[in-house]
Amino acid sequence: MTTHISGHDVLHFSHANGFPAGSYQAIFERLSVHYDVRTIDRLGHNPQYPVTNNWRELAKELTHHFEQNYRQPVIAVGHSLGGVLSYMVAQQRPDLVKALIMLDSPILTPMQSVGFGVMKRLGLSDYFTPAARTEGRRSHWESVDDALAYFSGKTLMKNFDPRCLKDYVSAGTEMINPDRPEDGIRLRFDPDTEIKIYRTIPHDIRCDAPLNMPTAVIGGRQSNVFLPINGARMQSRVGMKVKWVPGGHLFPFEHPTHTADHIHHLLSEMLS
Repeated sequence: MTTHISGHDVLHFSHANGFPAGSYQAIFERLSVHYDVRTIDRLGHNPQYPVTNNWRELAKELTHHFEQNYRQPVIAVGHSLGGVLSYMVAQQRPDLVKALIMLDSPILTPMQSVGFGVMKRLGLSDYFTPAARTEGRRSHWESVDDALAYFSGKTLMKNFDPRCLKDYVSAGTEMINPDRPEDGIRLRFDPDTEIKIYRTIPHDIRCDAPLNMPTAVIGGRQSNVFLPINGARMQSRVGMKVKWVPGGHLFPFEHPTHTADHIHHLLSEMLS
């Protein structure tokens, strides 16, 4: 799942909510030619760092991982949840981050921040996040083939590269009972944790000054999460490079090869 190559810059990739790191294997394989790719398998599943409002403990989890595992500042790349957490670490601990690339990860505008803060206080965040869609969804299958058939028919994943769909099922499920294969498989990413992460999306992140390292964000042109208004603010206030690519919020799974190439090209420009 994680590739280690001596002598290369460490690139730590942080995953989106609900998608364990192994789901991005097609991207990692291409990036590992140039970087020492590292990950945390499942953010939010370490009881030492519970899911709390505005993801403060999750940011601590990533910060402490950087502190404990890397001897030098790392290239932080993250998708959605992972991108926002990477931004939080880069903002709070710039000594740990050499460069930052966010994949369809919005930092909210002031109006969005106020609105979402109110929605959270009123308990209405499910209307503006995928939390309601996640709650009560299917989490068990008879076999890997059954799970593949199920997910390939979901609107959210219908445009996935076949490699990514297969990797998601492989990384995202586990046998219910290793001694009884007939019991089937279940999701590895705890659905309750996934819901909590959606319900506690940060609305208080500052976006008013450049960070102390090269930064960029890649957005999907058809995304309903990372909007042009978010890209414009992150560019004007933080000085981020903003690149738009085909696809929706999950474009890294729809176009993994191109995503890896865009990341490498941006890093080549940013670190030259």
